[in-house]
Amino acid sequence: MIRPLARMPEAPLRAFLGPVARRGIAWLHSLTGRSARERARLDGTCAAVLMYHRVLPRAEAERLHVEPGMFVTPESFEKHLGWLARYFTVMPLHEIVAHVEAGQALPKGACAITFDDGWRDNLEYALPALERRRLPATIFAVTDRVGTTGAFWPDEICRRLAATTGQDRRKLFRGTGLELADDTTHSVLMALKDMDESQRAGVLEAIRRGTKDPVVVDRELLDWDELDRLAEAGIDIESHAASHAILTRVSREIAAGELARSLAILKRHGHARHALLAYPSGGFDASIVELAREAGYRAAFTTQIGLTSAADDPLSRPRVAVHEDISSTRVEFLRWVPGPARQAGRGAS
Repeated sequence: MIRPLARMPEAPLRAFLGPVARRGIAWLHSLTGRSARERARLDGTCAAVLMYHRVLPRAEAERLHVEPGMFVTPESFEKHLGWLARYFTVMPLHEIVAHVEAGQALPKGACAITFDDGWRDNLEYALPALERRRLPATIFAVTDRVGTTGAFWPDEICRRLAATTGQDRRKLFRGTGLELADDTTHSVLMALKDMDESQRAGVLEAIRRGTKDPVVVDRELLDWDELDRLAEAGIDIESHAASHAILTRVSREIAAGELARSLAILKRHGHARHALLAYPSGGFDASIVELAREAGYRAAFTTQIGLTSAADDPLSRPRVAVHEDISSTRVEFLRWVPGPARQAGRGAS
């Protein structure tokens, strides 16, 4: 008897087809010249500001249940720097800001490298690669969390949900007010980020009560001595606000305090020399932009996708998100950097 072919489970099928499709599209972009045309937009009038988070070996990222969009491996990062050196002109972020502010032409292919949050792996894995290439970068640090143990609440949720099933999650979230597109961890995180800070706190506590405590890991965030070492190596240390609260989900008073306190603390430690800001989780609106201006920031960066130019509000400049899933090969990297000419879209930070 001929047995019917077994159906491949939907999730593994998506996991298999996703990378295949991405690489196929990237090759198409390369072969048709589209990637080269997109790089040609960096013609001296604009720049690509790359947004990284963590640089971690894949095994470590899997052990810590790091979101796929939050890391690149050291091997991929090393390759990225090689491609950047070959196809682009890497500049300090503050120099790009100064050129754009003054209306001065940028070098062709201008781009900058930034890291959000202030992870220790930026020192362990990213800095040696940057030093080998003599390339500059900027780290946006969360000042209240410098030198502290534990990660951020999204990381905690990823770790707590890692061992749960979809049925467990549906039971866990029943009655919490979470509106989920599906029961994936990504959907949970997006729903939580859309909540006001006070409402989210209650849901987080419910998740903690209903799940096992995650494995304790070593300190994951940089301390002040480590930030000083990075600064001595030529890495600019700038602001990612004080506590990583999503500024559009707290009161105006709290948001103002987050912005002012972070800048003051960094300056007291000899950092924030250029008064640059990256909005936590990309959360900003017209009111937050005004608060950033009042706090004394010279420029601020979002997670919206696009190239920065004189046409942008200095306090809401776009970036280009880079992570392992979309950049492990040259054709994929050059598809996303600088990326298609679009201004919509958000990433996590």
